[in-house]
Amino acid sequence: MTEMSLLIDNEPRDYDWGTPGGMARLRGVPSRRFHTAGAFVASEATAPAAAASASTPTDTTPEAELWLGTHSTWPSVVVSGPYEGRPLPEVLQELDRPADIGYLFKLLSVERPLSVQVHPDADQANEGFVLENAMNVPLKAAVRNYSDPNAKPEMVYALSESFDLLAGFRDAEDVIADVELILRSCQSRTEEIIWLELLHALVEDDPIEAAVRWMLQDDAVFGRALANQMHIRFIGGFGVCANERDDVLRRLDQYYPGDRGVPFGLLLRHETLQRGQSIYLRPRTPHCYLHGTGLELMGPSDNVLRAGLTSKHVDDHEFLKVLDFEPSAPKHLYEYHKNDVVEVQAEGAGLRLTFAHVGDGQRARVPFHDGDIAYVMHHHGDGRLLIDDADGSRLTVGEGQAAVLVDARELRLVAPAQGHATVVVAGRDG
Repeated sequence: MTEMSLLIDNEPRDYDWGTPGGMARLRGVPSRRFHTAGAFVASEATAPAAAASASTPTDTTPEAELWLGTHSTWPSVVVSGPYEGRPLPEVLQELDRPADIGYLFKLLSVERPLSVQVHPDADQANEGFVLENAMNVPLKAAVRNYSDPNAKPEMVYALSESFDLLAGFRDAEDVIADVELILRSCQSRTEEIIWLELLHALVEDDPIEAAVRWMLQDDAVFGRALANQMHIRFIGGFGVCANERDDVLRRLDQYYPGDRGVPFGLLLRHETLQRGQSIYLRPRTPHCYLHGTGLELMGPSDNVLRAGLTSKHVDDHEFLKVLDFEPSAPKHLYEYHKNDVVEVQAEGAGLRLTFAHVGDGQRARVPFHDGDIAYVMHHHGDGRLLIDDADGSRLTVGEGQAAVLVDARELRLVAPAQGHATVVVAGRDG
């Protein structure tokens, strides 16, 4: 049986926080449609034209994420060669390879804040998955918390000029300082009482945990009350904290006025990644992406527990069960440079991104591991990646395209005569 690297694609996820036409513009190629109502559209024979349609870069549909990988919820599709039009896991099995490549690689385009969320560690994910199976919760049910038994460590790499997110809890002393500022400007006894209640929680033992549990109790009645008080201040032309924290809170309130998740903007650290910077979010770390375009590499999981800023399922019990309440900053990742290659690793999770960049007709060999995914970034030119496989075949990957490496022998990145070419190779170590 012939083994070869495979050109792959997927349909963007149309989550409401995504950018209209975001993936098409980021990649410079039309977005394909392979799925309907969450299920893969099987092609007639193997002709993709019968199964996939395309949208243009001016499409108004939000395009939030492009999944490159084998996750059963939304698998990539092979788009060329003898396996054209078939789901990637199915093809890998036919090649006597594992159907799960062991990671999920995503392109992100965040137009508005997405949910306050947390992902389980391996033990929590396995326990939750087994329990929901035993309870006969359908795998794709909206109320399902655990769609797989895997942990979801993740690293984020900024492609836009900046990428804003909330990640990890602040020190209680910093939150208390902001709450005390708010109390000095309260305009009514009703407003003062709700902020005093939060302050009381923040001076208990384990203050961050006490504050979160207080906010979320009784279907987040106090979290909603805090959010409403913030909204009243903003629509009245006033700030909340009268410092830089107001920028975060104002953005959350703009899209989710009165939402139970808005007060998390007080509790979570605000991080801004500049283009080319990356960050590692270990499992159990609360976070919320605010705005920007980037790459995301994670464990092979779609397990998400949410607390607010979403129209999706919220489960306070499971969110609190998974959450790590210890204040901590997410880990900013170092770059390792070697000639034309830059590597970024989240060593604790075994996740790795390798970047190669050349210009003006130059070529460069690109390091890789078998099973990696290579994605050629869009530079408005004719940059391409040449993949020579062990069977003597060659696959050409153009700008905005991606391939999974199967028995590859050599990767060479080629820049146009006047222009640039960049490839990122995503995978796991070992």
